[in-house]
Amino acid sequence: MKQVLRQLVGSTIVGSALAAGAQAANQAAIRVVEDPGNSVKLQIAVRTYQTPEATGPRVSLVGVAHIGERGFYRAIQEFLDGYAVVLYESVKPPGASAAGGESDAERAETTEAALGFVAEALQLHHRTADRYPPDLEGLIAFAGERDPRLGQWLAGAVTDAWGRHLKYRLTDEGRRFVLASLGADGVPGGEGADRDLQVTTDEVPTTWSGGGEDNLQAELAKALGLEFQLDAIDYGKDHFRSSDLAMDELVEALGDQGVDFGPIRESLAGSSLPGKLVIYLLRVLRFVDVILDGAIADTMKVVLIELLADETLMEQGLAQFGPGLKTVLIDKRNQLVIDQLKRIVQEEPEVKSVGIFYGAAHMPDMARRLTEQLGYEPAGSVRWLTAFEVDLRHSAMTASQLTQIRRMIRRQLESLAERGKE
Repeated sequence: MKQVLRQLVGSTIVGSALAAGAQAANQAAIRVVEDPGNSVKLQIAVRTYQTPEATGPRVSLVGVAHIGERGFYRAIQEFLDGYAVVLYESVKPPGASAAGGESDAERAETTEAALGFVAEALQLHHRTADRYPPDLEGLIAFAGERDPRLGQWLAGAVTDAWGRHLKYRLTDEGRRFVLASLGADGVPGGEGADRDLQVTTDEVPTTWSGGGEDNLQAELAKALGLEFQLDAIDYGKDHFRSSDLAMDELVEALGDQGVDFGPIRESLAGSSLPGKLVIYLLRVLRFVDVILDGAIADTMKVVLIELLADETLMEQGLAQFGPGLKTVLIDKRNQLVIDQLKRIVQEEPEVKSVGIFYGAAHMPDMARRLTEQLGYEPAGSVRWLTAFEVDLRHSAMTASQLTQIRRMIRRQLESLAERGKE
């Protein structure tokens, strides 16, 4: 049981670590607000920035918690819909980044990755509809209905690194397919950079499941009567743009830092044995909590509020995997966003506002990069949104129980911090 509980807390920390970084005191993105005897809330900051000369677009750092109340996500959606462009966080499947590169070797490598991603999406279509789509446009439409992000990623992946649409045809009366890029010259055949690249039905990689696997954070949201971010936010908006690494890029970058991402990925997906046990436990708790008038859910919410708001715990959650984890999960991904923002500033002067929609604790480091690299400064007051709360006026928990739980958690966190200094 202890292993199961560690898995639950660990997955929460790791999931937040995918969006974590040290918080500067004046740039905190997460806070706890208490109304003694009545409620305790976890709140997330939205901060807006502008250059002194107002030469670039207005930029807002819109932090988010991966689980929260429906009203929290509704407020975020309304806020983001007011921006011309939204750059959002979401690690993509392998090969989902648009193909490109500076050399022919890089262009061939990224095109092969894109071919693999599109081929896996074709297989997903076949598993779902018992047939392959007649064309790639049909595949994109199918994917967009299943997950708007997937449709967006496929729309970029069906173009090779030389700017040409991938070739797709069905064979054997529609039971098989051939997916290909014609290389640098754009004509069949050739060698070197001109050689054709293709994937057939028998050669589809298995790097991406197509979704649907158990996810600890999604199960946790259900157990607490909350929403999961990926279910609550509409990523199908035309102004939403993915601004993150693909999984193969992430794994490669972590490998370069000496970090094995396998155990972390299992923890988040719930595919490990302890993860499956936690999912089972959460589902049982949902049933039991109905009998207990929500007391278990409220207790777990209090625990999460204290954990997620504790800066030291987040830092230690990252540190336990070595310094390379922060280098990739925070530094590299944040810089990718800033670089994309730079391109918008330089190439899209008509864009007057940009929302950067990332995990809340990414934001202090993101703000530093925004200030140091693009000269932005804070503009206007900070807006705090309540991710979730425990309201004792509508809870089976008493004020004394709330105080005892918070005191116990804080003692444990202080003890953990002391051990981390040894």
